[in-house]
Amino acid sequence: MNEVRQAILYEKLKNKNVRCDVCQRRCVIAPGKTGYCQTRINQEGKLYTSIYGIVSAVNNDPIEKKPVFHYKPGSFALSLGTYGCNFRCLFCQNWEISWANGVAEAAHGTHLSAKEAIDLAKRYQSAGIAITYNEPAIWLEYSLDVFQLAKDQKQKTKDQLYTCWVTNGYATKEAIDTIAPYLDIYRVDLKSFDDHFYQKLINVPKAATVFETTKYVHDEYPNIHIECITNIIPSWNDSDKTLKEIAKWIKKELGPKTPWHVTRFFPYAKLTNVPPTPPKTLYKAREIGIKVGLKFVYIGNLSVDEEDDTFCPNCHVLCIKRSGYSTQILAVDGKGHCQKCGEDLNII
Repeated sequence: MNEVRQAILYEKLKNKNVRCDVCQRRCVIAPGKTGYCQTRINQEGKLYTSIYGIVSAVNNDPIEKKPVFHYKPGSFALSLGTYGCNFRCLFCQNWEISWANGVAEAAHGTHLSAKEAIDLAKRYQSAGIAITYNEPAIWLEYSLDVFQLAKDQKQKTKDQLYTCWVTNGYATKEAIDTIAPYLDIYRVDLKSFDDHFYQKLINVPKAATVFETTKYVHDEYPNIHIECITNIIPSWNDSDKTLKEIAKWIKKELGPKTPWHVTRFFPYAKLTNVPPTPPKTLYKAREIGIKVGLKFVYIGNLSVDEEDDTFCPNCHVLCIKRSGYSTQILAVDGKGHCQKCGEDLNII
């Protein structure tokens, strides 16, 4: 049964209009209307979320599938998605749910309470919970309740579930401040520095705001683990210049040991006229990242020999071996350091 909740981040304006403060669109919404994400509706001058507890997908996924390689490697996270999104990526792999009208889907969608989500994670022996498949910021109220239960201080620390947002990075600082005390992993898409890319393929005016929010998370919440991903689309964000810009930014603003996942694009949704990313482009991207000074650059969506493995950047011993979603921890100690030489691998 749909559980309508009042939104927690919005401003009341004149004539019963409201401004949503969850994402950087900051939609001004008239009475009876929804915001861009099609999930938040103005009812008589109050903003409500229509998708609280409405799930489109529930899976017990390897954390590596997010992809997250340096947080509890080899563990499983109960992965939850809903309907709607504040982006309109023309190449979205999950467009069936992210482009959906959340208000309409909520009327007949499957409801999972926050407590039921925690109980389900325990039943499946999940180590964590990830809000994924579509943008978690639009599910802020539900994320918050689930994550608060996951971090219930009545439990022993070892029994607490870790928490993860798989995000496009377009949340406001207010939304980040709200979820951050309960968030362990921020896995963010860094698609390009090119405004044209974001405007034409996503319908977002500026690229910089995504990077600014990511830096804000890093600077203000150092306990949150960050990993970045760039889905490389031929002729759109595959130039050496673009890839070098992203790699340099990650090194400078997030640190050289921040994992960068460079992944293969496949035609989806409305971007079917672009071919899959050539493997050589992914190898080139990885080489660029390493030359810039990033210590952990991984190739994704492509079968590789060792380009998704973790090697110690100091002594070069193989620390974690990956084959698909099978993970073998070979030389990592309990502190996330290389067992051979003691180098910090930025692994939790």
